[in-house]
Amino acid sequence: MTGRPSRLFLAMALTVVLTGGCGSNDERLTVFAASSLADVLPDLADAHRQAGGPDVVEVLGGSNHLAAQLGDGAPADAFITADAALLVGLTIVGPPIPVADNHMVVAIPTGNPGGVTSPDDLRRGDLRLAVCATGVPCGDATAARFGYLPADTEEPSVRAVLSRLVLGEADLGVVYATDVAAEAKVVVPWTQEQACPCVAYAAVALSDRGVGFVEFLAGQTAQAILADHGFSTR
Repeated sequence: MTGRPSRLFLAMALTVVLTGGCGSNDERLTVFAASSLADVLPDLADAHRQAGGPDVVEVLGGSNHLAAQLGDGAPADAFITADAALLVGLTIVGPPIPVADNHMVVAIPTGNPGGVTSPDDLRRGDLRLAVCATGVPCGDATAARFGYLPADTEEPSVRAVLSRLVLGEADLGVVYATDVAAEAKVVVPWTQEQACPCVAYAAVALSDRGVGFVEFLAGQTAQAILADHGFSTR
């Protein structure tokens, strides 16, 4: 079944953040990005600015929701998606560029209130399990990695699953490896191999002004930042 969205998720369902200095609105780049990039994108935007690029306005959300907004005409200069298939039908400038990979892991709140100890606990009926919904990149990757899971709540983004764990509203959940690395309030309950099926991020320019930022993401500086945040780089 699908649980009610947590208050934390509602606050981050669509997040707009201005990163950088005090450039004029005309100089800023609007970058739509998958919510799972929320922790690394500010560092990427800052490095891009230090390299001489313009400030970045970050618009974060589920990749499928962002793609739908872009398809409806929302203005943006670049899009970093967790599912390259969502680029079909969008007006893009140049080909998509592979950026990084991410892996799905089982995570629990610190303290392990549910007593989770093994993969068998993914199918324990007495535990509250949170996963991403089918049809969004994290949900499709979860199904590909673990098969069908009897979840108590199916969320529209991985940040919503993470919020369930942080708030104690789930005993275990499936999130990205980078989420566990960035969030002190969740841990993995057993050693988990980083293996595919995984999520492959792709970046594409949506305007001529976005080309430089997309090219920057494929460069050594950006790739090093992504690796520092736990992503598998190209």
